[in-house]
Amino acid sequence: MIKDLARLGANASVSTEVLIIGGGIAGLLLAVKLREHDVPVVILESGGPGNDAQPHPLNEVLQLGRVYRGALEGRARGLGGTSALWGGALIPFLAEDMQARPHAGVVAWPVGLDSVAPHVDALERLFGLDKGAFDERFVTDCKPRLPIPVGDTDFIARFAKWPAFGRRNVATLFRKRIESDPGLTVFLNATVTSFALDESAGRLAGAQASHAGGNSVRVVAQRVVVCAGAIEATRLLLLLDRQTHGRAFAGCDALGRYFHDHVSARAADIVTSRPLQLNRLAGFRFAASTMRSLRFELTPGAQQTAGVGSAFGHISFQAIDASGFDHLRALLRNLQRTRRIDLDAAAKLAIDAPYLVRAAYWRYVHKQLRWPEPAVYELHIVAEQKPKPENRIVLAEQTDSLGVPRVAVDWRIAPDDCATIGAYASHFDAYWKRHKLDGLGRLDWAPGIRDGSGASIEQIGDVFHPGGTTRMGSNAREAVVDGNLNTFAIANLWVASTSVFPSGASANPTMMLMLFTLRLADHLAKASR
Repeated sequence: MIKDLARLGANASVSTEVLIIGGGIAGLLLAVKLREHDVPVVILESGGPGNDAQPHPLNEVLQLGRVYRGALEGRARGLGGTSALWGGALIPFLAEDMQARPHAGVVAWPVGLDSVAPHVDALERLFGLDKGAFDERFVTDCKPRLPIPVGDTDFIARFAKWPAFGRRNVATLFRKRIESDPGLTVFLNATVTSFALDESAGRLAGAQASHAGGNSVRVVAQRVVVCAGAIEATRLLLLLDRQTHGRAFAGCDALGRYFHDHVSARAADIVTSRPLQLNRLAGFRFAASTMRSLRFELTPGAQQTAGVGSAFGHISFQAIDASGFDHLRALLRNLQRTRRIDLDAAAKLAIDAPYLVRAAYWRYVHKQLRWPEPAVYELHIVAEQKPKPENRIVLAEQTDSLGVPRVAVDWRIAPDDCATIGAYASHFDAYWKRHKLDGLGRLDWAPGIRDGSGASIEQIGDVFHPGGTTRMGSNAREAVVDGNLNTFAIANLWVASTSVFPSGASANPTMMLMLFTLRLADHLAKASR
């Protein structure tokens, strides 16, 4: 059941078992799973029914350090959250990513990969994904025409899974359930502006959300889960702390600190006279209806030897001229975001019939995506940032249209982040030659990437994978939440956001966020019973 706060009376009040703040990936997934156990749920979503206004004015931040592009470009308010913009790659972390890595300045997570692994099957069913392996076992399954190196000491081939465009936006995926379930109420255009905290009991009584038009809703709940994105989740906890004059998270040194992302560089161009063979090696593969993408990950052993964190690389292309591929992608992304057909993209797509014929042939004969030609082929390196307390999010003095403090982001790229990219490049150059992949194309490295000096800070940027600022850990001084995502400070408050991840690890964080959310749903359902 969906209600728009912009159209309700001036003030409303409701009570529920579980209040979820944020109607994005984690919020909707948690709500649907709780409803399977008949747990009453209310969702407060700051945006509207879609994600048409980009960037959203409430996402404006103050930049205190290097400009963090993800603060505007990587966030969305609206039902479905960033799943309306999400590229789609799903891949779990390695077990080693969640262990202590002193050589990379990374602490151990309070739980291991085995704690969330049982939920992988459910997630794959939900998104209609194939059951194949994420690691090098998939090479045997897909039987590539061009051999993909396996068993290397420095690199492991891993394969992300990509849901179909029609299933990526969780608002679309769960729409029927949201609209018809009387035990699930979603308030749109409802931005949380204050909390009701019983300090003597150490529990939240609920929260109030407001709309710029003056309407508000007060929600009383037994349990509260913050499921907003990393920046917004941190802002809400900082707001709660400010409203209690610092008492809510007194003694916690972690809230707002250790902000990190993955950093990325276009590291090399691949100069080739054999683009079709390169396509065979690195192009997207199809396993049933699931698209799979190859990435080359630096092994834990190579990381330790080089004294760096995790990193992975992937080969991509940039079409020199507008192509049928670009028009097809634009059409599908618009469908994902708005659930509408972009007629302009469809018309342009129809013009490029030759590409569509070649792409269809490759899809059904080679089970791969056919790259357009001519194109420029690129190696991109994505590296984990070392979590540092000086990279942080704080409340600004400036307020938004609701009178709530905006956030200020103090984020910087450090020399050791550049060193990780440099170490990856050095190892990958040797790997490319060792496996005779230089026969497919020459790696034309960007200046400073491979020669030991590493990428310069100007060459790399963020990739919208924020984390760390409500990190999980084993005690209330060094962390905000425990291994069950329960805040140490407040007994009935949980955080399901990438902001709880203590480190960036070796992969995109979306799948791990979903797995932790499914695990939390089981925990809360059991507590409700």
